[in-house]
Amino acid sequence: MGRRDFCSIGTDFESKHWLSLDPCGLLCITLSISIHLFAVITAGCTLISHHVLAKVLYGALYVPFAAMALLSLYMAATTDPGAVPMGARPLPENIASESDATQIERDPTRGGMRRRRGVRRCRKCNDNYKPSRAHHDSVTGRCIVKMDHYCPWVCNAV
Repeated sequence: MGRRDFCSIGTDFESKHWLSLDPCGLLCITLSISIHLFAVITAGCTLISHHVLAKVLYGALYVPFAAMALLSLYMAATTDPGAVPMGARPLPENIASESDATQIERDPTRGGMRRRRGVRRCRKCNDNYKPSRAHHDSVTGRCIVKMDHYCPWVCNAV
């Protein structure tokens, strides 16, 4: 049902700002930011300190691209990846197609396959509606539409 860690930051249903506070993800994103900043400082202070043309190219090309990379990393970590909101319902035009659709899944109690009809619900999100192509992410504790995996390098689901 989402992860609530600080007042309005987290992945909980009531959080105002999205940020996965997974320790492994935070370690990876801190390492990534540190490498970017180390490269900018090292290149600026030591490698090009004696050449005017190198300083101009560094300031005109390298610094803006490094800033864009850091901004992209920030946006990837703090953007909601498509979490299903609490109380979501299927769209009226999708209700008929989802209720008529037959889903075939494994039945662990009988060892075979079983057919299931109706609207999908997530057991881990308090039986919240689960759209097609949505999967429950155990790190963030939410169902994410079109989720592939949780990436610790961007500290978010992708």
